[in-house]
Amino acid sequence: MKIQCIAMDMDGTLLRDDQTVDPVTLKSLLRAQEQGIMIILATGRDKGGVDFVSEALHLEEGNHYIAGVNGQIVYSFAKKEYWVDEVLGAKDAKLILRTAKKYGCEALCFCGYDIYDFIPLKMKLIKKASFLFEGIARDYGLKQGKRHYIRIRDVNYEIPQDINKCIYIQRIPFFQRHLAQMRAELSDYELVCVGSTWIEIMPKGVSKGNAILHIAAENNIPKENILCFGDAENDISMMEMIPHSIAMGNAMDTVKAKAWQVTDTNMDNGIAKALDRYVFQSES
Repeated sequence: MKIQCIAMDMDGTLLRDDQTVDPVTLKSLLRAQEQGIMIILATGRDKGGVDFVSEALHLEEGNHYIAGVNGQIVYSFAKKEYWVDEVLGAKDAKLILRTAKKYGCEALCFCGYDIYDFIPLKMKLIKKASFLFEGIARDYGLKQGKRHYIRIRDVNYEIPQDINKCIYIQRIPFFQRHLAQMRAELSDYELVCVGSTWIEIMPKGVSKGNAILHIAAENNIPKENILCFGDAENDISMMEMIPHSIAMGNAMDTVKAKAWQVTDTNMDNGIAKALDRYVFQSES
């Protein structure tokens, strides 16, 4: 197996639960770069949300990429250029917000550093209780990086910006009861489960898998020479499109079912162990 590119999700994959990269995994990825292997951070985050990782990996020093916002925005460190796929508009946002109101969940619309937030009264009370009794930040930590929250009370509000993605937030039992129906009603969009209480909504066809293949084509890398890692539903496109796809040990069962192989968890250097097996051993 000749690996020319390593693509990996961040949260639950590259990052440990405390949002750090294990030194062993970091060392392995730096070693891979020394071998001339391209690195792609394939994440639901935007570029500002990955700087602490890209800097630790020195990605700005080589031909590496970010496939951000679930593959919607591609950034080349070498060229210092962005490529943007389809975005959501005001009409899309109204439908997504109306659906949130109908079912009773919080909806966030991400427009760069601006986040438009709609929250029903019942969900507001749940959120306040989570803050008081569990210490969970009311803004879910999303205000980090100078983000600007804009509260929406009218689901027909005309959002004046392009929208990268929307997010639904509710409790686990809520999505167990309603997610299938919500997916049916919003069938023109990609609804992916990133966590048990967190659903991300993207334009149809926008995915990490498509973004990675776009990057690979620009660099004349066959998809058979890519090794990718993920753990959640927004990583399934990678598992389906890239032959050598690896699910983390902590990945959702739906992701493991689509993967070529399963490695150890994000807390036990799953990426480093897979690189030892599939990249470095093959070169020794």
